[in-house]
Amino acid sequence: MSYLKIAPVRMQFKIVSKKADIAEYLEKIQEEIEHEEDEQCRILQEDYARLIRSIGTKEAITRRFFLIFEYHSYDGNRNPKEKDVYLNIRSAVQTAKKYLAMCGNVVLEHENESRFCVDVLYQILNRRTSVTVPLSERIRQVSEWYRKENGRESLSRLPVTELFAPNAIDFRHRNYVVFDGVYHTYLYIPSNKYRIRVPAGWLSLLINAGEGIDVDVFFFKQDKAKCVERIGRRIRLNRSKLKETYDTNTDYDDLSESIRAGFYLKNGLSGSEEFYYMATLITVTGHSEKEVEWRAREMAKLLSSQDIGTARCIFSEEAAFLSSLPILNLDQNLYRKSRRNVLTSGVAACYPFVSYEMSDRDGILMGVNKANNSLVIVDIFNSEIYKNANITILGTSGAGKTFCLQLMALRMRRKNIQVFIVAPEKGHELARACQNIGGAYLKIAPGSDYGINIMEIRPSDQSARVILDGEASQRSELAMKIQSLHIFFTILIPDITHEERQLLDEAFILTYKEKGITHDNESLWDENNPGKYKEMPVLGDLYRILMEKEDTIRMANILNRLVNGSSSNFNRRTNIDLDNKYIVLDISEMQSDLGLATFTALDFVWSKVKEDRTKEKAFFIDECWALLADNELTANYILEIFKTIRGYGGAAVCASQDLEDFFSLKNGKYGKGVLNNSKTKIILNLEHKEAEIVKNEMDLSEAEALAITRFERGNALISTNSNNLLVEFKASQLEKDLITTDRKDLKELKERLEKYGGQAYGRKGA
Repeated sequence: MSYLKIAPVRMQFKIVSKKADIAEYLEKIQEEIEHEEDEQCRILQEDYARLIRSIGTKEAITRRFFLIFEYHSYDGNRNPKEKDVYLNIRSAVQTAKKYLAMCGNVVLEHENESRFCVDVLYQILNRRTSVTVPLSERIRQVSEWYRKENGRESLSRLPVTELFAPNAIDFRHRNYVVFDGVYHTYLYIPSNKYRIRVPAGWLSLLINAGEGIDVDVFFFKQDKAKCVERIGRRIRLNRSKLKETYDTNTDYDDLSESIRAGFYLKNGLSGSEEFYYMATLITVTGHSEKEVEWRAREMAKLLSSQDIGTARCIFSEEAAFLSSLPILNLDQNLYRKSRRNVLTSGVAACYPFVSYEMSDRDGILMGVNKANNSLVIVDIFNSEIYKNANITILGTSGAGKTFCLQLMALRMRRKNIQVFIVAPEKGHELARACQNIGGAYLKIAPGSDYGINIMEIRPSDQSARVILDGEASQRSELAMKIQSLHIFFTILIPDITHEERQLLDEAFILTYKEKGITHDNESLWDENNPGKYKEMPVLGDLYRILMEKEDTIRMANILNRLVNGSSSNFNRRTNIDLDNKYIVLDISEMQSDLGLATFTALDFVWSKVKEDRTKEKAFFIDECWALLADNELTANYILEIFKTIRGYGGAAVCASQDLEDFFSLKNGKYGKGVLNNSKTKIILNLEHKEAEIVKNEMDLSEAEALAITRFERGNALISTNSNNLLVEFKASQLEKDLITTDRKDLKELKERLEKYGGQAYGRKGA
């Protein structure tokens, strides 16, 4: 409303819907395929490209919004200088950008505005051709035609209209127009067919109607003083008529309503409101006469269901076609039939930018927006859009959390982003996808082949840190490791005393000193093996040191189980390579020592994540509730990761069910902290009680909370940047085969594997 007070006198809002343009996105996928070295991952990329093509050509729609206005002289000058007009228009553009930004909109900038205008007209007038022939190719074609017909010298006089004019326009039919092989018909809302009362954003019904529906809304501001005078005169006239009419007459109610409406307008104009005439024109397109007629009927039915009437532009199709062009030129006859008086508040209720699309240029496909069928492509690493790259996935058991998590992980790996997944529960569900894309599935369990040495100081690639911060930022690697070991022992010995902690600190230093390692980082390097660290101590070495003093025997006895007892796999040297681009650490069979195993895995991966701040990496934690429910130190470590991973160029993603456990520790301090430090939240199906918790934490509306409880599997609410949208996740058959956990799907996959072997992945049906 603030903008409308200073907006141009005449405005046209144009909303164009069309098939999503996926060409640029597919080009990037093709580049990634060419640079991918792993054959198994390349297969996944090619399958992903086929999925994008399928969705893009069948169901994905995108919308473009245009604001058109013209120069208006307030001083009555009918022959202004071109320079003055240009400056006036530029000022109006900057004002519009400023106020639209306040409304949460972004106005796109274009390096060459003239070319942009030509491109817009070319796409509107050549809907079919522009899909396969870009403007640059069109310019080349037209130039060649002119050169052949009129000679090379004619190119300098080539009219710009030739670049976007369709090859033919057919106006021979009473109820539609054909150009570029596409059928167009036009509807308008008659003056008396609008609803008397409308909610804010009511135009979303038209804007999100679907493919082949364009909307043009015109607003013409009227002189306020003249309007007040005319309205007052009309009120007096109607009141005099009403005195001569009995309440039994048919026109009595009409006169009474007219008087009330007149007073409503007059009261509004006496305040801060302005008087406008508005007109609405709807363009319906199709690839045949039958299709366009069917769409026009369906559109009329849709509006009729909302008490809005429509009329066809029969025998006025040419005038409607010219009116629909983005040049603010509404036909006078159509204007008289469709104009509706509104005040500034009524114009504000027509706010047209109500079709939110989350289609980042270099992201991963999540699915399709259920509200407007646009592609949901998210680039969480784009710091210009998202304050951090963290994501929290919440849902009840069986809602599809693990499916969603793995779908994101696979598609990030496809973009050459290194992926780490820690699975404290049901880690076997992640094995199939990991092994089929060349990943490393590492099962940390009693008796397993893999081990992580919690005592190990690992060499890390610090070249990026040195370039960015210089050598002066170096710190003692031993001191940093001892800090993390204190957390490990606090988890192992919850009642550890301050005296024992001090004695333990001394034991750490002695243990490393035996290996020749001190606080001097140079002592880490092995002189006999250039470029490698010395052999690191294990828990058994620490156990021996602790057994030597009577004051530390209690700690040694507790540690004994991890050295010589049932959990002796903690007493191994690390035999895991973190250079693989897709790593799954399955600690689900370490239930008796879940806190210790989780911390060991998190500490191991975290050291790798912190290496190079310039590289993108994603850290996934499945079934996060198991880590936030009981142990405060583990919960605090996870929260610290979510708070600081942005500074290392990474993304932390957690998935959780059992929200009462997720928010249980310290009155929800850690669950709320993880949620608040996640710019993007994905909410799948929840029970009513859980939905109420999420509603309060995320400030959702009643309708959104109700929708969450009714989601089918594969549907979710994505909340990011103060926008909430309903998404249907899309996965190819190959991706489903790799990550499904549904019993029925697994049974079918088993039958296919028995029949076809490894070629079964991606096949539909048995």
